[in-house]
Amino acid sequence: MKYSAIMPAFNAAATIAAAIESMLGQSLPPEEIVVVDDGSADATADIARACDPCVKVIRQDNRGAGAATNLAIAQTRLPVIASLDADDIWLPEKMETQLRHLAAHPEASAVFTHLRTFRDDGLRAGADVVGPGWSRSTMVIYRQAAVATGDFIDLPGSGRGEMVDWLARGRHLGLRLDMLDEVHALRRVRSGSLSYGRDADKDKGYARVAWLALQRRKGKA
Repeated sequence: MKYSAIMPAFNAAATIAAAIESMLGQSLPPEEIVVVDDGSADATADIARACDPCVKVIRQDNRGAGAATNLAIAQTRLPVIASLDADDIWLPEKMETQLRHLAAHPEASAVFTHLRTFRDDGLRAGADVVGPGWSRSTMVIYRQAAVATGDFIDLPGSGRGEMVDWLARGRHLGLRLDMLDEVHALRRVRSGSLSYGRDADKDKGYARVAWLALQRRKGKA
């Protein structure tokens, strides 16, 4: 099964090469890779272009990870889409395993996997945590289902919550989203990333997600 791989990226010069290499190193590599540089101030775009000729890099003004993901999806051409954040890593058998699952379960719209956190700064806090990866970095989804769910919404002032809201909207539509028990991706925990710590401004996004979910239940959203 052929698939497109997408990656939103912002100031990811230190990590994006490893992320793209993990895509290219799959036992079933992607037919195309679309990277959307979300207004980075570093060499993110140049490094991405240098990784491989199959990497298509598009630059937009800084609008958020959700907007970058939307643009990346719009640029894909294959019926299955897999995504990866620019500071995370796929393990080599990830895509082969998930595509096999989709082929065996035609009623599923998407499949996710567990992931493990890691650090590369010599610290241990937050590392080696394993859990369900309801995230861009483990998502493999049929393009039709992604389009039906609609755009990712970057919640104002939050920096968090767009994926939670998007998945909730997909479930509201009745999409089946499967989760595999195995670890097939690594989430990098580093200072300055959304994986690192929590703060009041970012966590406002989760409150907004809860409010939107309530409105959907009431039939108002």
